[in-house]
Amino acid sequence: MLNEAIVGQLFDLFKEHYGYAVDDATGLFDGQRDMLEFLMKLGKRLEQKFFEGLGKGYLGSRCAIEGVEYRFKGYRRRRIHGLFGKVDLERAYYVGPRGNNRYPLDERLGLKGHSPGLQYFLALFTGQTVYQKALDQFHEIFRPDGEEEISMRKALDMDYELGEALEELRQQEIEEVLEHDQPIAKQAPIEGVMAVSIDATKVREKLGERRLKSGHKRYEIGFKDAKVAAISSVVWDRQRGEASCLDSSYLSAVEEADEFFNRIWVEMQRRGVDPEHQDLVILGDGAAWIWNRAKDLGNKRTIEILDFYHGCEYLSDLCKVLYGEQTPQYHRHFRGWTRKFYRGQAAAVIEELKEIQKDMANQQSLKALLLAIGYFEENLPRMNYRKYRRLRLPIGSGTVESACKNVVGGRMKQGGMTWSDIGADGMLQIRSSQESRRFESDFRLLLAA
Repeated sequence: MLNEAIVGQLFDLFKEHYGYAVDDATGLFDGQRDMLEFLMKLGKRLEQKFFEGLGKGYLGSRCAIEGVEYRFKGYRRRRIHGLFGKVDLERAYYVGPRGNNRYPLDERLGLKGHSPGLQYFLALFTGQTVYQKALDQFHEIFRPDGEEEISMRKALDMDYELGEALEELRQQEIEEVLEHDQPIAKQAPIEGVMAVSIDATKVREKLGERRLKSGHKRYEIGFKDAKVAAISSVVWDRQRGEASCLDSSYLSAVEEADEFFNRIWVEMQRRGVDPEHQDLVILGDGAAWIWNRAKDLGNKRTIEILDFYHGCEYLSDLCKVLYGEQTPQYHRHFRGWTRKFYRGQAAAVIEELKEIQKDMANQQSLKALLLAIGYFEENLPRMNYRKYRRLRLPIGSGTVESACKNVVGGRMKQGGMTWSDIGADGMLQIRSSQESRRFESDFRLLLAA
């Protein structure tokens, strides 16, 4: 730690360069901004010294790398982006039998034109907001003098690289667990009831581009499903008299449902104390891709639950078709049927709908009614909400719906935002890792790989 003498010397140096006249709140703010700039400049100098102390990577006149002999050729200088600015390096380089160069220092430290610290801390900004705003915020803290700022292209390239590496890590975990039956390290293990909530949300993607005669580019835009899952612990809120999902970790990817369920299974192994035997609840809307595969995740103690509020929304849409929006009949039927749902009487609602069907002449209304009956009959085994409440289980999938809005939408679905395939896939992995509160541990695993 710095002793008082060194701190005093640094403070004297600060006063010499920036002054120390503070008369009001504005002066105090300006002084703190000056101190930030001073500390960042100091950090840049220290970072340069730090890298110089690591040596040049000289391994002798000849060395073997991955079983191939290389001979020392000389030293080359390189500038990389460090956390506080650009760093100048002088590194030994070696030439192989085929004329290919190797830089042992770069390879040992994982230097790719930027330092690991820069990539990590910048991603904390770019993973939260749009790139230009993220860069502005990062520069205001780490580049307050406005020098050696990170370009947009550099920031994108670093995130592409990071997102791809995170996805490779997830796929490696899936292979180890599913194909080699290797255990995965537990993280924030859930001892009681574990909830698995599953949903999907649309992400706007750039499908292609063409150049117009004017020289401008026109992009073909489409939408792809980003599948989302939340793995949570279940707790009972006595005051509210309902169950809640807490301590969630998140998964998201643009991929086929079977592949996504493999991803969910691995996360269940990571989070569950004993996923094959502990109490498990699976929540989702009525999407067939979820329920057709839910049993692959379950055990003998698993309960499947159709999101209560999604069922109510389905009822609301039906009532609008049958009785008109916000009419007295709409309110009477909607409130009555949702109360029966809540009490575990979904079968009674289905019978009432079938009675209405017998006298239905309007083809549009009949079609909507038949669709609703089919939907509720298909999901009836997942609609015993009275039983679920008695067991102190959640009846809504709000946790994963919130993830769709916050983990994915809050960063990736802002106005006019469009993503390339590599950009979307990478950012989904960055967002999932960050919002699961394991971004640093994931990043360390990448560095060690």
